[in-house]
Amino acid sequence: MTSTASSFLALIGATLKRLFADEAIPLAGNIAFRLIFSIFPFLIFLTSLAGFFGSTKLSEAVVNYLLSVAPEQLIKPLAPEISSILTVQHSGLLSLSALLTIWSAMGGVDSIRVALNRAYDLKDTRPFWYLYIQNVVFVVGAAALLLAVAVLLVVYPLLVQALQTYAPSEVARFASLNTMRYPLAMALLLIGLEVAHVVLPAQPPLARTVFPGVLLTVIVWTLLSAAFSFYLSHVNSFASTYASLSGIFAAMLFIYQAALVLIFGGEFNRVLGSLKG
Repeated sequence: MTSTASSFLALIGATLKRLFADEAIPLAGNIAFRLIFSIFPFLIFLTSLAGFFGSTKLSEAVVNYLLSVAPEQLIKPLAPEISSILTVQHSGLLSLSALLTIWSAMGGVDSIRVALNRAYDLKDTRPFWYLYIQNVVFVVGAAALLLAVAVLLVVYPLLVQALQTYAPSEVARFASLNTMRYPLAMALLLIGLEVAHVVLPAQPPLARTVFPGVLLTVIVWTLLSAAFSFYLSHVNSFASTYASLSGIFAAMLFIYQAALVLIFGGEFNRVLGSLKG
């Protein structure tokens, strides 16, 4: 075994020790619960925001895109409920119900902040109102980013249709864009995690210092998604244990594991930083 591989394994071992020392397992459970709790309110806010700009097709494009890149076995039990949200008109973006929706969605952001502060060994002394505003900005920013992606998803079919009508020979040049949805999903993950690591902790680090943990998180998430999908397809025991709720519990377990990996990425940056220091 090379010295580089030995050093990397030692770094992973030290990160795992920090992970358990910081009680990441119960903290990941808190993140998973609050994210599950905030998924549907966030989608309601997303449809409200899209309606505010005059196009409910944007929110449909976002959700259809997310469903297309998510593991089928995990998203299947949630798909009917998600579709039902999209069929309901959510008017009045600034209404009391919309504000309550934003408040619920902010729970996921707040739990990630707590996890990153724990991972980086930080104590948050910022005032409550500042954190509240930051949560709102984060939720609105995430929705705006997804809607911006939706514009591309909505415009692309129209572009292809126009080319087929007026310039059929040029269609092949843009056909490869349809395969970009997975790289786009990876890019969104990297951007979202990078912003979370830089913005949410009590003492925001430099973007370049958190990138190793962010990249490691995305890589492990990808491997975890593939492994979990394989397990559900071939070795799934949830159906015999949880019956009709098996899909929901499978999704919760996956989000719990993903939250644990998120904390691991922060702990990795912390250990790596201590070695460089």
